[in-house]
Amino acid sequence: MNTGKQFFTALEALRGIAAIMVMFRHTGGTLGPIPQNIGYLSVDLFFLLSGVVLANSYEKQLATGEISPAKFIVQRLIRLYPLYLLSLPVGLLNYALQFGLDYLTLADLLLRAILFVPSSDVDGAFRLNGPSWSLFFELWAGVLFSTLLIRLSWRSLLAITMGAAGFTLYGALAAGNLDIGHQAGYFRFGFSRVLFSFSLGICLYRLYEVRKPKVAESGNMVGLLLCACLVFITNIPARIFFGFPYFDFLLCLVVFPAMVWMAMSTRQAGLVELVFRWLGRLSYPIYILHGPIFSLLQSLRQTGYELPSAPAAGMIVVFAIFIVAGIAAVHFDEPVRKKLKMMIALNPSPAVPAASNTVTEQP
Repeated sequence: MNTGKQFFTALEALRGIAAIMVMFRHTGGTLGPIPQNIGYLSVDLFFLLSGVVLANSYEKQLATGEISPAKFIVQRLIRLYPLYLLSLPVGLLNYALQFGLDYLTLADLLLRAILFVPSSDVDGAFRLNGPSWSLFFELWAGVLFSTLLIRLSWRSLLAITMGAAGFTLYGALAAGNLDIGHQAGYFRFGFSRVLFSFSLGICLYRLYEVRKPKVAESGNMVGLLLCACLVFITNIPARIFFGFPYFDFLLCLVVFPAMVWMAMSTRQAGLVELVFRWLGRLSYPIYILHGPIFSLLQSLRQTGYELPSAPAAGMIVVFAIFIVAGIAAVHFDEPVRKKLKMMIALNPSPAVPAASNTVTEQP
């Protein structure tokens, strides 16, 4: 069955760089004092990329009835849950170190985490894995995508994008920037935050389908420049534009879509292509595993363990997370997902190579 799927290698690189920048924001002092930056916008880039990638992978199938919304949601759960569940024991250990072995509380936290029931706790909606708040909204966006957004015209989607951006701006003006949605007081803005970037991603893919741009020459160089640009943007100090979130929205509504469009217009080859594919392959493991690991290290320090705190030691932890992410992706996540798909017969067609399959189904 020809679904029209395409593989955008440069998008994988952007996703991987974004995950790494999020990881550096959550080091918890492991790398020493790091000035706060606008790396939180990496999450908005994730949402934008999800709109592009899911439209590329599933929109035609959903529109023609080749896959039902229910099967699509199961596909998303299979994609997101194995590594997420793998992270929860680390989160439980971290919580127990901080607050003691209250088995009823731990059981309640674990059940809520498995069911993705957000908490009203001021310390975060998902205590066992802080960064997983975005997965909650990813799943919500997936439900909306499979049942409603695929039926809407390009203009309607653009109107939803601007309306959701306006509502999110209301919350960002109160908070000082766009780093909202994961806190108890701003949780409702997480729905609009994902909606405006996700819908914009669908619009971007539909525009690409109508007006396929000419493939840029020197795709390797363009891809590397886009990655460097993303590193530069996410390292802009947050204090510069705090209280003026219009800059955040300029990046999310103009700069990020332009970067994604350029990335879709390039093709990579050789070593650059290999590195870009691996960045995409590791992006989700890095994103979902790093939070509990750094939180656990911080809790161990607070409870009296004398762990090295020099930046060099912190970089060892970062490299260790890369290794753990690679092992988890190759030897746990991909085999488990393949087995689950076979068990429920969601994809009876011949299996595709793991690296390609990783791309089209990542958040």
